[in-house]
Amino acid sequence: MINPYDIIPKYYQLANILRQKIREGEWPPRTPIPSERQLETQYSVSRTTIRQAIDYLEKQGFVYREHGRGTFVSPQKLQKGMQELTSFSEDMLRRGIQPGQVIQSIEYLLPPEEVLQRLELSPNTKVLRIERIRLGDGNPIGLQTSYLKLAEEQVIHREDLEATGSLYRILQDKFNIIPTEADETLEVTLATPSEASLLQIKAGAPLLLNERLLYNQNREPVEFVKILYRGDRYRYLTRLTK
Repeated sequence: MINPYDIIPKYYQLANILRQKIREGEWPPRTPIPSERQLETQYSVSRTTIRQAIDYLEKQGFVYREHGRGTFVSPQKLQKGMQELTSFSEDMLRRGIQPGQVIQSIEYLLPPEEVLQRLELSPNTKVLRIERIRLGDGNPIGLQTSYLKLAEEQVIHREDLEATGSLYRILQDKFNIIPTEADETLEVTLATPSEASLLQIKAGAPLLLNERLLYNQNREPVEFVKILYRGDRYRYLTRLTK
């Protein structure tokens, strides 16, 4: 229960109680949490305290609001091990989620200088850029921009991506380019209005920016990719040993 004499703010105490119920599965994903009136009666706190607690949980990605319907438990965050080299499609399938994509563009162009350097290419070299919205069970989860270093005869068509959905599979099956290792960085950023529109979130919502430089079996860089994941749907896991 809420301790009115505790130095911890009431809204934070309430948020911890509600968060524990979500974590323990008492309120399953996509089900409504009790109304403000019910929480007010159960925990003897004001509507202001309740709204502060729910706002806090929403920012953390535990709940989401639907106008005119109420507040609902968010789906469980997708979790990925930091030492696993897997494609987005593999990640989703291993979690029982159907991967999907919306191909926004696929074209050869002169990339930014950063990309040329990462792919160890000379100036004025064109690469294949593929922009996609990545989906999980039909819902937008991330925005992916891939820059590929390919030989002139190695061409990837829109039909190839639509047929397989996995770029790694195309590289391996079509060109015998086998993804073997990668350098990866993570940082937090905020969604721009255009990114928010594509991901169906609010502008300024937290995003997880994942940058990866992929190497083939000959230790040659073949792809530089940036993925913006929804902060409320994705997290990374790592294990540290001493």
